[in-house]
Amino acid sequence: MKFNIGDKVKFLNSSGGGIVTKIISSTMVSIAIEDGFDIPTLTSEIIKMDESSTSAKMFSQNYNINHIEVVTESYQGEDSKSGLIKSYTNNSHPAGIYLTFVPHDQKWLITGDIDIYLINHTEFFTLFNYTLFGNNSKYFGMDYDVLEPESKKLITTIEREELEDWSSGNIQILFHAESKDRLLLPLSADYKIKPTRFYKEENYITSSFLGEKALILTIGRLIENAVHGYKILPKNDENQKAELPAKIAVQMKNESILDKHLINANTAEIDLHIGELVEDYYLLENAEMLKIQLDYFRKCLDTAYINRISKLIFIHGVGNGILKNEIIKVLKTYDNLHYFDASLAKYGVGATEVYINHNK
Repeated sequence: MKFNIGDKVKFLNSSGGGIVTKIISSTMVSIAIEDGFDIPTLTSEIIKMDESSTSAKMFSQNYNINHIEVVTESYQGEDSKSGLIKSYTNNSHPAGIYLTFVPHDQKWLITGDIDIYLINHTEFFTLFNYTLFGNNSKYFGMDYDVLEPESKKLITTIEREELEDWSSGNIQILFHAESKDRLLLPLSADYKIKPTRFYKEENYITSSFLGEKALILTIGRLIENAVHGYKILPKNDENQKAELPAKIAVQMKNESILDKHLINANTAEIDLHIGELVEDYYLLENAEMLKIQLDYFRKCLDTAYINRISKLIFIHGVGNGILKNEIIKVLKTYDNLHYFDASLAKYGVGATEVYINHNK
C-alpha cells in the first residue's frame, strides 16, 4: 500500500493514529500523532482511513489540517512470511542468510517491479534488523522481525527507479534455538551492489531455495567449527579470525589456508579461478575479482613461507593474461624463490609453479 503526505492513518498493532507528514522510504513514513510528535512508522503497521469515516473527520479536526483528496486502497492482511521450497538446480546454496531481488516478470528479468526477500536458510530462528545506508551518513531502519528456520520474508516490493535506494545497507542477525548442540555467533554484514547489475539477465539465477530467478546476495553462510559446532560469518570472511572474540578465536581449530590445497606434505595446488574462491562472483566487476584472486594468492604464498611448504602450483588460467602478469609482479618482490610455467601436459599454459628455498 502506498501512502502520500496528508493521508489519515490508524495503527494496526496499537490504538490511535495520525497524519502522514513525510515519506521516508517505500516502507517507512513519518506520522504526526495527536500529542504533536512525529514518529517514524513502517507502512506494514498502518492502514489508511476512509475519508468519510467519523474517525477520519475527528483526526482532521484535531490536527487542524486542510482536506486532502486521496485515493484509498483496500488493506490486504496477507502474511509476508512463508517457507522455503526445495528447488532442484545446479545453483546450490549452503546454509546461511541471503538477500534476494526477485523480478515480478520472470520472462523479462530486467523490467518491472522487484520483490526483496530476506532468506533464512538455516535451522535456527533468526531475529533480524535491516538498515539502509542513505546519503550524508544517514541510516534508515527498514524492517525487523523474527524468521522461522528455512523461511523467507518479503521485505518490500519496489519499482526499478528505487533500486539505487536499496543498493547498500546492513543486516544484523541473532540466532536462537530451544535446544541445540551448537552455538552461532551474531552476524552483522554490510552489502553494496551497483544498480547496473540489476540490468544484466545473466545475474538472475534459480537457487536451491527459490523457485524463481533472482539476484542473490550472500549475507552470511554457516562455516563448520570443530569446537563450537558452527559459526556464521559474512561472505568472504572465513579467514578473518582476528576479528572474532579472543575466547572463540583461541578455541577454533588451528588450520592453515593451504591445508585444503595440499596434494602431499610439501606441495600445494591452488586454483585461483574466481568461481573457486567466491560464490556470487557473477555480481563482481573485473577489478573486484582480480583483487580477490591476488589477495588469496598472497595469503597462500605467505602461509607457505610460515609453514615451510616448498612447492606451490597456482592455477590461474589463460584469459587475457592479466592475473598471471600480476602474480609474476608479486613473485619478483619475494626472496628465496624461483618460478616457471607448470607442467604443460597436466595444466596446459594456465598455471605457474613456485619453489621456495627455506634453507637460505
